[in-house]
Amino acid sequence: MDPIAILQNRIEQLEAKLGLASDIVNEGQQGDSATANLMNAAQSINNAIAGHERLSKIHDMANELNNYTDPNLIENMQQNNMKMQEIAAAEPIIKHHCHCMHKCGQGAPVLESEPLQQVPQMQETVNQMHVAAAEVKTEADVVSQGIQELAETCGAAAANASEQLTEVAQKVEQLEEKKFPRRRNGLD
Repeated sequence: MDPIAILQNRIEQLEAKLGLASDIVNEGQQGDSATANLMNAAQSINNAIAGHERLSKIHDMANELNNYTDPNLIENMQQNNMKMQEIAAAEPIIKHHCHCMHKCGQGAPVLESEPLQQVPQMQETVNQMHVAAAEVKTEADVVSQGIQELAETCGAAAANASEQLTEVAQKVEQLEEKKFPRRRNGLD
């Protein structure tokens, strides 16, 4: 059997599997079958070799034919459709991420500024300041505790003094009553 006939037979079987039309129009090769496309590609390759056509067109045709004759065409199309649906469903998230990336891009000059570039060198100074601040806080806590104890002592002393003054005031009042008794109606 002729190799072209074998190829044509295989293509027709493939088209039948894929459910594509097997109407082959040999005259002018205007059909939408793989055979017609192969014949058109062969003619274009001959024209390109002869210098009548550009090779980029042939390259595009070869890619299309390669995709068209792929035995996994339907499966690939279904997978592509599923991927497209996933992408369409993720479109808002993708837009949000793009917006965030754009904002990050706008912030790049700030991140590249000299003060931010000096942060690693300044980190040691900041660490030393944190240590010094912790020491000052510890000392301040000790002083605060001392002030609190002093306030409690002063408060206790003031309460004690207040009690003593109250006792003295009562004694003074008692002595005044003994020394200067009160008159009842003013006639005594």
